[in-house]
Amino acid sequence: MAFGLLLGAAAPAEDLRYPVDVAVGPGGEIYVADIEAAALLRWSGSGFEVVAKGEGLPRTPLFGIRHIVPTGDGTVLASDPATMALYRITASGEIEAIPDDAGFVTPWGIAVDASGDILAVDRVTQRLRRIRPDAIEEVATIRAPRAILAESDGSLHVLTDRNVLRMEGGDGEPLVQSPPFEFPHDFVRAPDGGFFVTDGYARCIWKVSPEGRVSVHARGEPLVSPQGLAVTADGDLLVADAHARTVFRVSGSGEIVPLSN
Repeated sequence: MAFGLLLGAAAPAEDLRYPVDVAVGPGGEIYVADIEAAALLRWSGSGFEVVAKGEGLPRTPLFGIRHIVPTGDGTVLASDPATMALYRITASGEIEAIPDDAGFVTPWGIAVDASGDILAVDRVTQRLRRIRPDAIEEVATIRAPRAILAESDGSLHVLTDRNVLRMEGGDGEPLVQSPPFEFPHDFVRAPDGGFFVTDGYARCIWKVSPEGRVSVHARGEPLVSPQGLAVTADGDLLVADAHARTVFRVSGSGEIVPLSN
């Protein structure tokens, strides 16, 4: 089922209202999920353009847009816990509900694996689910899941409120030693094989080494509530900061500047 949309309405970066996620497409396109605007936005180089916008009303698509994943065919997948659904947003801005078995309560982190299957974690049911064109599979039960990474080699990692788990079948192996996380939101792979993790309460981006040791990559001002996280082609981090109403670029040395700089 396709829903209404708004296209091409440019909005300057300072007009972001509550950006909760950021993602980089295969061609380097930068997308932002703005939950207060009920919209998927795209960075134009000087501001944000609306790719698709919901009505902003309860029980309508994108009302609670949370995590986004660009795909190779120009579409973007989005989770929306407010409507208990996943959506496919086309390059032309059409919003289509992804068929499921009504088993989602609060779909949160999402990913697409190498075979094209959609993986999603649900914060209330605490389940990791795989959505195929012809079936939906319950993969695992995971306490307090936040985000998911589907690796090119087929492996899966899940960020929870306490740790990063490497999934083996239905079991998760904790990878982080003495995790200091206060309220982790998202994670991405680091160049050395470890991870970067955003933490809203700690106002921090943690660096997890391949051995599971944790250090601070960036912390404090101008970060207020870092949430969504992505990596650019040149290796910088992009951070959606909901309370700062900004997307920041963070260098390998931890320098933080607004994306608009």
